[in-house]
Amino acid sequence: MCGIVGYVGEREAVPVLIKGLEHLEYRGYDSAGIACLSHDRSKFFMIKEKGKLAELKAQLNGVPPQMRLGIGHTRWATHGEPSKINAHPHLGRDSRIALVHNGIVENYAELKSELERKGHRFKSKTDTEVAAHLIEYYYRGDLCEALRKAVRRMKGFFAFVAISHDEPNRLFACKRSNPLVIGVGHNEHFVASDVSALLPYTKRVIYLDDDELVELTPDSVRVTQLQKGTKIQKKVSEINWNVEQAQKGGFPHFMLKEIYEQPRVLSETILERIDDKGNIHFELLPKSTVKKLQKIKKIHIVSCGTAYHAGLVANYMMGKYVRLPIEATVSSEFRYEDPIVGPGDLVVLITQSGETADTLAALRLAKEKKALTLAIVNVVGSTIAREADLVIYTQAGPEIGVASTKAYIAQLGTLALFTFYLARLRKTIASQEYRELIGEFRKLPKSAEQVLKQVDDIDRCARKHFHRKNFLYLGRGYNYPTALEGALKLKEISYAHAHGYAAGEMKHGPIALIDEEQLVICIAPQSKTYDKMISNIEEIKARNGLVMAIGTYGSKALSKLADYLFLIPNTPEIFSPILSVITLQVFAYKIAVLNHRDVDQPRNLAKSVTVE
Repeated sequence: MCGIVGYVGEREAVPVLIKGLEHLEYRGYDSAGIACLSHDRSKFFMIKEKGKLAELKAQLNGVPPQMRLGIGHTRWATHGEPSKINAHPHLGRDSRIALVHNGIVENYAELKSELERKGHRFKSKTDTEVAAHLIEYYYRGDLCEALRKAVRRMKGFFAFVAISHDEPNRLFACKRSNPLVIGVGHNEHFVASDVSALLPYTKRVIYLDDDELVELTPDSVRVTQLQKGTKIQKKVSEINWNVEQAQKGGFPHFMLKEIYEQPRVLSETILERIDDKGNIHFELLPKSTVKKLQKIKKIHIVSCGTAYHAGLVANYMMGKYVRLPIEATVSSEFRYEDPIVGPGDLVVLITQSGETADTLAALRLAKEKKALTLAIVNVVGSTIAREADLVIYTQAGPEIGVASTKAYIAQLGTLALFTFYLARLRKTIASQEYRELIGEFRKLPKSAEQVLKQVDDIDRCARKHFHRKNFLYLGRGYNYPTALEGALKLKEISYAHAHGYAAGEMKHGPIALIDEEQLVICIAPQSKTYDKMISNIEEIKARNGLVMAIGTYGSKALSKLADYLFLIPNTPEIFSPILSVITLQVFAYKIAVLNHRDVDQPRNLAKSVTVE
């Protein structure tokens, strides 16, 4: 969840670390800190501050020069409250090593008690300080060996980056589950949780795999097995996007920029996946897997948060067109429910970051049970992408706003195309219907642009209701998950209470909430349940409820009933979630801004959830 950066080379280390942390702050912003080896190598120069990175930067006036080795950290708190003393980096007992950490050492309490009996005293409440003391306990002038010995004692998931003032010009890092990427430069090397921190300096990267340890010097990269020390040859990859893609581009927030990028994301999905003849291509699905996909007996869709809502939409898609038993499950439930899954099953794992801890654990469980695994993921080279049997990249580009928008649209589009691809393989879709659906899919970018032309109207609606504390979202069929996603967006960034329901369940409880005060958002595009949605809205209006509706052009009944109506172009029901959700994203954004929330970095949240 936290962000890590490290540097060794010929530049001044502090500016490199701060710029890296600026790109990683989306991963956590409870506190931040850096530690560098001072020019005389006698001690660490270290500054830590509670709060966002700006608080740390404010303390960095008059930083001493000639520091060429350092580590930095931006924190999302797990053990110990957000505070200066709990901020990273942490030092060992004798301050010989400095450590930053992303993850959780699950048996830290046991290790802490053992170290306290040996005379160690701790300043913070973090598991990371325990790890620093344990590593230093084993330190005899070789930090690689100390890390190996300490990690053997630890349970949990982690990424560590460490330096020692006894080993100048050396930086050490290792990982288990949580991400680390090495940046390869000329007479300099970098390490970070995310490639975005590396792009100002290099596009050449090495992805560390689990239980690997790297030693970096200005002119060398040495990767070994964490446990045994065996040397490993690693491939250097080239990143094909630049740092400018991660800038706001004139928008006040990353989230709004990313909402407006959604038509482009859909266009690029079409260009990448559909050829001139209407055939769908996934370049990373080898021909050898076609027979396996043709023979699968059940599909499990596993994901968290917004990606879970994409999975619920895919449940409807695949059920209709692939005609197999489909089961969508939250990742954290899948891994603990002893799922009935095995050979002959396909487990589809959906994740923006490719590092989500629960989804990664679900992937590994599925592989243990010999199921075929497919990752639908945005971040190239991420852990889940590397470990799954098959991978389809959604290619939404870097998404910086914590609340997912364009990554969700990319997931929905990719899942629709994979559904049609699989249906053709299994011969469960007629050729004419397939061609018609592909033709309609091609219209989605322009349709999304049409939806975004209503932003001013959405803003006017938001201005009338931003003060409300409770919102109810209703949808049916494909748009029941849209109701869940719309409610989640509002909760994430405005902190209002919002709840999504299947509209058919309204009379089983939620109708008791209807009054003149609560706004009810009804997602009611043309569909086989449109008439049922109209009946639900009439029931709301009969109880003096306020209704904001999303419908399709020409929805006369909605125009008579709704207090506020926003429209999407005509599209097959299967694609309506892609267009309907855009209005809900904008509405949530406007409500949050009017309430003066931190839209891109909402409280208590982080972009990549790499701990359970």
